[in-house]
Amino acid sequence: MKKVLLFVVASLLILSATAQNPDSVKLVTAPRQELKLPNGAEGYVILRANILDSYQTISVIRYSPKRFKTTIVQPEKLTRLSATAKSINGDFGVNAGYWDVRIDQPSTFLKLGGKQLSVTADFEKERVDGLMCVGKKKVVLDYCKAGEEAKYAKKYKDILAAGPVLIDEGKPMDHDAYTKGMVDNAGGKPVGAFYTYTQRHPRTAIGTDKKGNVYLVVVDGRSKGNAEGVTISEFTKVCAWLGMRDAINLDGGGSSSMWTAEEGTVSYPCRNKKFDHAGERRVSSCVIVKSKK
Repeated sequence: MKKVLLFVVASLLILSATAQNPDSVKLVTAPRQELKLPNGAEGYVILRANILDSYQTISVIRYSPKRFKTTIVQPEKLTRLSATAKSINGDFGVNAGYWDVRIDQPSTFLKLGGKQLSVTADFEKERVDGLMCVGKKKVVLDYCKAGEEAKYAKKYKDILAAGPVLIDEGKPMDHDAYTKGMVDNAGGKPVGAFYTYTQRHPRTAIGTDKKGNVYLVVVDGRSKGNAEGVTISEFTKVCAWLGMRDAINLDGGGSSSMWTAEEGTVSYPCRNKKFDHAGERRVSSCVIVKSKK
């Protein structure tokens, strides 16, 4: 309980330094179910909170990369997050990258152990504009257009491209203006990422704060009255309210899931269309975190 109280106090301090609104206050003061995590990490689940004029269920973990090893894992075939995490004795994790459902292969730039495994497909370039780079004692999130990964590839052995970027160096991205432009340019007809940006869906993100702490966040969705999901603009606000300085959207929808070694799946993945912990989807990659002890 002490760790979660410290987390709440830190969030309130962040809000006191920024413009508050009712939803931000609801988020940081909502009742929380504390997660059982190793020392150096803290997390919780907010269950059925009335936020953003809807019911939201949100899972959050924050940890220090100095005390934990962050690993991007790509199994040989699509595998549930829980199975992948258990196979490498992880402490906690979330689903990660996009993949091409036609061939069950990653559809964005991916480099693991210094070896480049894939590039960002043309059909992903509209939304993929960020990189997650894993160092020995830090996770770096940065804005980077597809095809411009070379300057990072020389410095980091493990890199995952995803997007859209939600927050870049403390600046929340204006996705409302982006989607409006998409509609205007199409003569008033929604096109491309408009649907996935502006509709409420389950979402997964990774973020960092000014101290270098890493955040894993899952907002559940597609369950009316329990977890209704968020738009990309709403997800950007949630990440900012939690205190992130940089944040990138990862794969969402039926893929969104959070797992811990102590409690199993703690989010409410929607693949089985039930509000429970059993609806995991097989995914292409995961972010798995292990204590350095």
